[in-house]
Amino acid sequence: MFIELVDALRCPEPHGESWLVAAATRTAFRHIIEGTLGCPVCRAQYPIHRGVVDFRRAAHAPSIPDAPPDEAQATRLAAFLDLTDRTGFAVLLGPWSVHAPLLRAVVETPLIVVDPPLGTEGEPGVSVLRCDGPLPLAAGAARGIAIDDGGGARVASAVRVTRVRGRLVAPVAVALPADVKELARDDAVWVGEREAAASPLLTLHVRRGS
Repeated sequence: MFIELVDALRCPEPHGESWLVAAATRTAFRHIIEGTLGCPVCRAQYPIHRGVVDFRRAAHAPSIPDAPPDEAQATRLAAFLDLTDRTGFAVLLGPWSVHAPLLRAVVETPLIVVDPPLGTEGEPGVSVLRCDGPLPLAAGAARGIAIDDGGGARVASAVRVTRVRGRLVAPVAVALPADVKELARDDAVWVGEREAAASPLLTLHVRRGS
């Protein structure tokens, strides 16, 4: 887990957003290889093993994406997510995560992969998370997310953690969420942009002179 991305992580337990405290027992190239993340609110602890942060509350094997890494797909992802510089970070969920090494070869933007194939370990530029609930990231923290088809709650969580005007990519089977403006679509995916939430209506009071 890249040390500089720890500030963007949040406890997934149902309480107010809480930053996490990292305790590293082994690090390399500014990545935590072995250690623990702790929540100061609920005291939950999340292990880091071989660079992978495990937020799962029930042990289970993640699904393994069928498609192999694809250079053309990685290049398309870089364009779809507008990864033109190294600011911020992008998130790849599920099957998209297999393209992370190839994507890192063409962009400088740090990546977080969520629920990649078994055996995936963290490496410079690529941090790995496993979770079985909402994405354990701060609201508006990610510059872009490639969404899998993990269901409505997963999609809503992805939108929540994407910053305003950040990019989202998803299979066409995933309905376009509210607060996301469609930019492009083909037979396989749509590309959208996170819009700002509408401001609440204000009630205006007219003061009449006496």
